[in-house]
Amino acid sequence: MNSKLLKYTKKGLYCSQADIYIDPAGKTNRAIITHAHSDHARRGSDSYLAHPVTALLMRHRLGSKINVQELEYGRKVNINGISISLHPAGHVPGSAQVRLEGCGEIAVISGDYKLENDRLSTPFEPVKCDVFVTETTFALPIYKWEPQEIIYKKINDWWLRNKKNGIV
Repeated sequence: MNSKLLKYTKKGLYCSQADIYIDPAGKTNRAIITHAHSDHARRGSDSYLAHPVTALLMRHRLGSKINVQELEYGRKVNINGISISLHPAGHVPGSAQVRLEGCGEIAVISGDYKLENDRLSTPFEPVKCDVFVTETTFALPIYKWEPQEIIYKKINDWWLRNKKNGIV
């Protein structure tokens, strides 16, 4: 990775200037969490930084005594000269992209994201940057995503069929 702010380690993405990991795997001093799913929000960090909705879910999943600082979308916190802000990722409620600025560079880590507005999550917000690190698991060709209108219709049709047959 060619970045002044980020490097990839065994524990995941790390910003040494702020001494903070993004969605780390393993014990760390400090972590930024993109969303509350268990493959991103894990036990093992001494302190966390997350969107308030993610923080609420983390306290439920990881225990009420975890040390988590809440950060609203678009607000900035400065750690060792690195400006950190969270921006909507559209994946699930509270999901966030992480924007790091410092050392003459702006880096954005997407976390899991979704471009289509599901009317539940805050919609994805494009963020200008020099370096963009994106999740790509579900971009693989084996995953085919139908438009939400089709999925909603299938769910409604299923519900109506079951209601007609006395199942609902």
